[in-house]
Amino acid sequence: MNTWYSKSLGEGTAVYRRLRVLNELRHHVCPDASCPYSLYMDAVSAETLVLFDPEQSVLATAFGAMPCGQPHLNGVRLIDLEYRPLPFTLQSAQLFSSPRIHPQPRFYAEYRA
Repeated sequence: MNTWYSKSLGEGTAVYRRLRVLNELRHHVCPDASCPYSLYMDAVSAETLVLFDPEQSVLATAFGAMPCGQPHLNGVRLIDLEYRPLPFTLQSAQLFSSPRIHPQPRFYAEYRA
């Protein structure tokens, strides 16, 4: 089975938000995988792409990645960002399982009053 999976994480700061979601999902779906995906920059579109090899189909489909053929990784069109996700540890598990709390701006509470 040579089905790879890919998904665009977009550009700019959106990449970091989507990457956090992917890391949270990874900690739940495949915590033992040392490097379940790779990040690449598309030199033409300037998008950040996440690629999953065929062994990570469960994580890829859970994240919404689409099936694709094996990418041609020659460092010209797709540039390896050499990003490696945090290894699964008790500390990283706590980080990705804790609820996100966003304090409301003070002016919001004043506006509602």
